[in-house]
Amino acid sequence: MRYFWLSFIAAATLFLVNILGFVDTMTNSAMGCGRGYPLCNGSLFPNFSDYHSVIEYTHRLIVGLASILLFVVSAVAWFRYKSRKIKWLVLFAIIGILGESTLGALTVILTLSPMLLAAHLGIALISFSALVNIAYVIYLEESKIHQLEKMSPSFSLFSWFTFVFLYTAIYFGGYVAKTGSGGAFRGFPFPTERFADAGNAFWVDVTHRTFALCLIILFFITLWITRKFRGIRKDLYYISVINFIFILLQGLSGALLIYTHLSLGSVLLHVSILSLIVGGQSMICFQSK
Repeated sequence: MRYFWLSFIAAATLFLVNILGFVDTMTNSAMGCGRGYPLCNGSLFPNFSDYHSVIEYTHRLIVGLASILLFVVSAVAWFRYKSRKIKWLVLFAIIGILGESTLGALTVILTLSPMLLAAHLGIALISFSALVNIAYVIYLEESKIHQLEKMSPSFSLFSWFTFVFLYTAIYFGGYVAKTGSGGAFRGFPFPTERFADAGNAFWVDVTHRTFALCLIILFFITLWITRKFRGIRKDLYYISVINFIFILLQGLSGALLIYTHLSLGSVLLHVSILSLIVGGQSMICFQSK
Protein backbone atom coordinates (compact mmCIF):
# COMPACT_ATOMS: atom_id res chain seq x y z
CA MET A 1 0.00 0.00 0.00
CA ARG A 2 3.05 2.28 -0.17
CA TYR A 3 1.85 3.99 -3.35
CA PHE A 4 -1.52 4.68 -1.78
CA TRP A 5 0.12 6.36 1.21
CA LEU A 6 2.38 8.36 -1.08
CA SER A 7 -0.63 9.67 -3.00
CA PHE A 8 -2.48 10.31 0.27
CA ILE A 9 0.44 12.38 1.60
CA ALA A 10 0.57 14.30 -1.69
CA ALA A 11 -3.14 15.12 -1.42
CA ALA A 12 -2.76 16.14 2.24
CA THR A 13 0.17 18.42 1.34
CA LEU A 14 -1.86 20.07 -1.40
CA PHE A 15 -4.71 20.52 1.09
CA LEU A 16 -2.22 22.33 3.34
CA VAL A 17 -1.18 24.53 0.41
CA ASN A 18 -4.76 25.72 -0.02
CA ILE A 19 -5.10 26.49 3.70
CA LEU A 20 -1.78 28.35 3.81
CA GLY A 21 -2.90 30.33 0.78
CA PHE A 22 -5.79 31.72 2.80
CA VAL A 23 -3.52 32.42 5.77
CA ASP A 24 -1.40 34.36 3.28
CA THR A 25 -4.40 36.36 2.10
CA MET A 26 -6.03 36.94 5.50
CA THR A 27 -2.78 38.21 7.09
CA ASN A 28 -2.00 40.40 4.05
CA SER A 29 1.22 38.47 3.55
CA ALA A 30 0.93 37.86 -0.20
CA MET A 31 3.52 40.57 -0.80
CA GLY A 32 5.70 39.47 2.13
CA CYS A 33 8.42 38.44 -0.29
CA GLY A 34 7.94 41.42 -2.60
CA ARG A 35 7.20 41.17 -6.29
CA GLY A 36 10.11 38.85 -6.96
CA TYR A 37 9.41 35.20 -7.71
CA PRO A 38 10.63 32.66 -6.66
CA LEU A 39 13.16 34.64 -4.55
CA CYS A 40 11.97 36.33 -1.36
CA ASN A 41 12.86 40.02 -1.51
CA GLY A 42 15.84 39.11 -3.66
CA SER A 43 17.11 36.49 -1.20
CA LEU A 44 16.91 32.72 -0.84
CA PHE A 45 15.61 33.12 2.71
CA PRO A 46 12.96 35.38 4.27
CA ASN A 47 13.44 38.09 6.87
CA PHE A 48 12.61 36.05 9.98
CA SER A 49 11.80 39.20 11.95
CA ASP A 50 8.91 39.93 9.56
CA TYR A 51 6.07 37.42 9.96
CA HIS A 52 4.56 38.46 6.59
CA SER A 53 7.78 37.41 4.90
CA VAL A 54 7.88 34.11 6.82
CA ILE A 55 4.25 33.26 6.00
CA GLU A 56 4.68 33.93 2.27
CA TYR A 57 8.00 32.08 2.19
CA THR A 58 6.48 29.06 3.98
CA HIS A 59 3.59 29.08 1.53
CA ARG A 60 6.00 28.99 -1.40
CA LEU A 61 8.02 26.16 0.15
CA ILE A 62 4.94 24.01 0.74
CA VAL A 63 3.78 24.72 -2.83
CA GLY A 64 7.15 23.48 -4.07
CA LEU A 65 6.96 20.32 -1.95
CA ALA A 66 3.38 19.65 -3.02
CA SER A 67 4.34 20.09 -6.67
CA ILE A 68 7.20 17.58 -6.37
CA LEU A 69 4.96 15.03 -4.64
CA LEU A 70 2.22 15.57 -7.20
CA PHE A 71 4.55 14.94 -10.14
CA VAL A 72 6.05 11.84 -8.47
CA VAL A 73 2.59 10.40 -7.76
CA SER A 74 1.45 11.28 -11.28
CA ALA A 75 4.44 9.49 -12.82
CA VAL A 76 3.89 6.39 -10.65
CA ALA A 77 0.16 6.33 -11.42
CA TRP A 78 0.68 6.86 -15.16
CA PHE A 79 3.21 4.07 -15.66
CA ARG A 80 2.16 1.56 -12.98
CA TYR A 81 -1.61 1.52 -13.42
CA LYS A 82 -3.30 0.99 -16.77
CA SER A 83 -6.71 2.41 -15.92
CA ARG A 84 -7.89 4.98 -18.44
CA LYS A 85 -9.58 6.82 -15.57
CA ILE A 86 -6.28 7.34 -13.78
CA LYS A 87 -4.71 8.82 -16.93
CA TRP A 88 -7.37 11.53 -16.97
CA LEU A 89 -6.87 12.17 -13.26
CA VAL A 90 -3.13 12.60 -13.77
CA LEU A 91 -3.79 15.16 -16.50
CA PHE A 92 -6.22 17.08 -14.27
CA ALA A 93 -3.71 17.04 -11.40
CA ILE A 94 -0.88 18.40 -13.54
CA ILE A 95 -3.00 21.03 -15.31
CA GLY A 96 -4.40 22.16 -11.95
CA ILE A 97 -1.01 22.58 -10.23
CA LEU A 98 0.43 24.41 -13.24
CA GLY A 99 -2.57 26.75 -13.34
CA GLU A 100 -2.41 27.35 -9.59
CA SER A 101 1.34 28.06 -9.66
CA THR A 102 0.96 30.43 -12.62
CA LEU A 103 -1.81 32.42 -10.95
CA GLY A 104 0.14 32.46 -7.69
CA ALA A 105 3.19 33.90 -9.43
CA LEU A 106 1.10 36.46 -11.34
CA THR A 107 -0.56 37.52 -8.08
CA VAL A 108 2.73 38.80 -6.69
CA ILE A 109 4.07 40.14 -9.98
CA LEU A 110 0.94 41.83 -11.33
CA THR A 111 -2.27 43.36 -10.00
CA LEU A 112 -5.02 40.94 -10.95
CA SER A 113 -8.78 41.49 -10.93
CA PRO A 114 -10.83 40.01 -8.03
CA MET A 115 -12.58 37.67 -10.47
CA LEU A 116 -9.26 36.23 -11.64
CA LEU A 117 -7.96 35.99 -8.10
CA ALA A 118 -11.15 34.18 -7.11
CA ALA A 119 -10.32 31.50 -9.67
CA HIS A 120 -7.12 30.70 -7.78
CA LEU A 121 -8.85 28.54 -5.17
CA GLY A 122 -11.02 26.83 -7.77
CA ILE A 123 -8.00 25.85 -9.85
CA ALA A 124 -6.13 24.67 -6.75
CA LEU A 125 -9.02 22.37 -5.88
CA ILE A 126 -8.77 20.69 -9.31
CA SER A 127 -5.38 19.26 -8.39
CA PHE A 128 -6.52 18.37 -4.89
CA SER A 129 -9.60 16.53 -6.20
CA ALA A 130 -7.52 14.70 -8.81
CA LEU A 131 -5.02 13.55 -6.17
CA VAL A 132 -7.80 12.38 -3.85
CA ASN A 133 -9.22 10.28 -6.68
CA ILE A 134 -5.80 8.98 -7.71
CA ALA A 135 -5.27 7.87 -4.10
CA TYR A 136 -8.63 6.08 -4.10
CA VAL A 137 -8.00 4.35 -7.44
CA ILE A 138 -4.57 3.22 -6.22
CA TYR A 139 -6.19 1.94 -3.02
CA LEU A 140 -8.64 -0.12 -5.07
CA GLU A 141 -5.83 -1.44 -7.27
CA GLU A 142 -3.59 -2.34 -4.31
CA SER A 143 -6.57 -3.99 -2.58
CA LYS A 144 -7.23 -6.04 -5.74
CA ILE A 145 -10.69 -4.49 -6.16
CA HIS A 146 -10.79 -4.15 -9.93
CA GLN A 147 -14.50 -3.90 -10.64
CA LEU A 148 -17.25 -1.94 -8.89
CA GLU A 149 -20.89 -1.78 -9.89
CA LYS A 150 -21.61 1.19 -12.13
CA MET A 151 -24.34 3.64 -11.23
CA SER A 152 -26.97 4.67 -13.78
CA PRO A 153 -26.02 7.30 -16.42
CA SER A 154 -28.67 9.63 -14.96
CA PHE A 155 -27.00 9.49 -11.51
CA SER A 156 -23.61 10.10 -13.05
CA LEU A 157 -24.99 13.13 -14.91
CA PHE A 158 -26.62 14.42 -11.72
CA SER A 159 -23.40 14.00 -9.72
CA TRP A 160 -21.44 15.97 -12.33
CA PHE A 161 -24.13 18.67 -12.37
CA THR A 162 -23.78 18.91 -8.58
CA PHE A 163 -20.01 19.16 -8.91
CA VAL A 164 -20.23 21.96 -11.50
CA PHE A 165 -22.76 23.81 -9.33
CA LEU A 166 -20.46 23.35 -6.32
CA TYR A 167 -17.54 24.68 -8.33
CA THR A 168 -19.58 27.71 -9.40
CA ALA A 169 -20.47 28.37 -5.76
CA ILE A 170 -16.78 28.13 -4.84
CA TYR A 171 -15.85 30.62 -7.52
CA PHE A 172 -18.51 33.01 -6.24
CA GLY A 173 -17.33 32.47 -2.66
CA GLY A 174 -13.79 33.29 -3.77
CA TYR A 175 -15.11 36.47 -5.32
CA VAL A 176 -16.84 37.33 -2.03
CA ALA A 177 -13.53 36.87 -0.19
CA LYS A 178 -11.42 38.82 -2.67
CA THR A 179 -13.81 41.79 -2.81
CA GLY A 180 -14.27 41.90 0.97
CA SER A 181 -18.07 41.78 0.62
CA GLY A 182 -18.35 39.24 3.43
CA GLY A 183 -17.55 41.90 6.00
CA ALA A 184 -21.00 43.41 5.40
CA PHE A 185 -22.92 40.14 5.93
CA ARG A 186 -25.17 40.05 9.00
CA GLY A 187 -27.59 37.53 10.52
CA PHE A 188 -28.05 33.78 10.11
CA PRO A 189 -29.59 31.92 8.36
CA PHE A 190 -31.26 34.91 6.71
CA PRO A 191 -29.44 38.18 6.01
CA THR A 192 -30.36 41.05 8.31
CA GLU A 193 -28.19 43.82 6.88
CA ARG A 194 -30.00 46.56 5.02
CA PHE A 195 -29.38 47.34 1.39
CA ALA A 196 -29.08 51.04 2.30
CA ASP A 197 -26.09 50.18 4.49
CA ALA A 198 -24.50 47.27 2.63
CA GLY A 199 -25.15 48.38 -0.96
CA ASN A 200 -24.33 45.75 -3.59
CA ALA A 201 -22.88 43.53 -0.85
CA PHE A 202 -26.49 42.79 0.14
CA TRP A 203 -27.18 41.08 -3.18
CA VAL A 204 -23.82 39.32 -3.01
CA ASP A 205 -24.89 37.96 0.39
CA VAL A 206 -28.30 36.82 -0.89
CA THR A 207 -26.70 35.08 -3.88
CA HIS A 208 -24.07 33.40 -1.71
CA ARG A 209 -26.68 32.04 0.72
CA THR A 210 -28.85 30.86 -2.17
CA PHE A 211 -25.91 28.85 -3.49
CA ALA A 212 -25.50 27.30 -0.03
CA LEU A 213 -29.18 26.34 0.24
CA CYS A 214 -29.18 24.77 -3.24
CA LEU A 215 -26.07 22.75 -2.36
CA ILE A 216 -27.73 21.37 0.77
CA ILE A 217 -30.68 20.26 -1.36
CA LEU A 218 -28.44 18.71 -4.04
CA PHE A 219 -26.37 16.84 -1.46
CA PHE A 220 -29.50 15.56 0.26
CA ILE A 221 -30.79 14.21 -3.09
CA THR A 222 -27.41 12.52 -3.66
CA LEU A 223 -27.63 10.93 -0.22
CA TRP A 224 -31.20 9.77 -0.85
CA ILE A 225 -30.25 8.15 -4.19
CA THR A 226 -27.07 6.43 -2.97
CA ARG A 227 -28.92 5.11 0.08
CA LYS A 228 -31.08 3.01 -2.23
CA PHE A 229 -27.95 1.46 -3.77
CA ARG A 230 -25.89 1.06 -0.61
CA GLY A 231 -26.09 -2.70 -0.99
CA ILE A 232 -23.88 -2.62 -4.11
CA ARG A 233 -22.04 0.70 -3.67
CA LYS A 234 -21.42 1.25 0.00
CA ASP A 235 -18.49 3.50 -0.82
CA LEU A 236 -20.65 6.06 -2.63
CA TYR A 237 -23.26 5.93 0.13
CA TYR A 238 -20.72 6.55 2.89
CA ILE A 239 -19.11 9.38 0.94
CA SER A 240 -22.57 10.92 0.43
CA VAL A 241 -23.28 10.70 4.17
CA ILE A 242 -19.98 12.39 4.98
CA ASN A 243 -20.52 15.05 2.32
CA PHE A 244 -24.01 15.86 3.59
CA ILE A 245 -22.66 16.27 7.13
CA PHE A 246 -19.88 18.47 5.79
CA ILE A 247 -22.25 20.71 3.82
CA LEU A 248 -24.29 21.28 6.99
CA LEU A 249 -21.11 22.06 8.90
CA GLN A 250 -20.12 24.39 6.07
CA GLY A 251 -23.33 26.35 6.64
CA LEU A 252 -22.59 26.58 10.37
CA SER A 253 -19.04 27.71 9.64
CA GLY A 254 -20.59 30.44 7.47
CA ALA A 255 -22.52 31.60 10.53
CA LEU A 256 -19.27 31.54 12.49
CA LEU A 257 -17.71 33.77 9.83
CA ILE A 258 -20.49 36.31 10.29
CA TYR A 259 -20.49 36.35 14.09
CA THR A 260 -16.70 36.44 14.44
CA HIS A 261 -16.44 39.14 11.75
CA LEU A 262 -14.29 37.01 9.43
CA SER A 263 -11.76 35.85 12.03
CA LEU A 264 -8.79 33.92 10.64
CA GLY A 265 -9.82 30.71 12.41
CA SER A 266 -13.36 30.78 11.03
CA VAL A 267 -12.10 31.45 7.50
CA LEU A 268 -9.67 28.53 7.68
CA LEU A 269 -12.42 26.26 9.00
CA HIS A 270 -14.73 27.37 6.17
CA VAL A 271 -12.10 26.70 3.50
CA SER A 272 -10.99 23.40 5.06
CA ILE A 273 -14.51 21.95 5.08
CA LEU A 274 -15.07 23.23 1.55
CA SER A 275 -11.95 21.49 0.27
CA LEU A 276 -13.05 18.18 1.80
CA ILE A 277 -16.51 18.56 0.25
CA VAL A 278 -14.98 19.07 -3.19
CA GLY A 279 -12.77 16.02 -2.74
CA GLY A 280 -15.76 13.90 -1.68
CA GLN A 281 -18.03 15.07 -4.50
CA SER A 282 -15.31 14.50 -7.09
CA MET A 283 -15.00 10.90 -5.85
CA ILE A 284 -18.74 10.38 -6.31
CA CYS A 285 -18.46 11.73 -9.86
CA PHE A 286 -15.47 9.65 -10.93
CA GLN A 287 -16.48 6.47 -9.12
CA SER A 288 -20.10 6.42 -10.30
CA LYS A 289 -19.10 5.42 -13.86
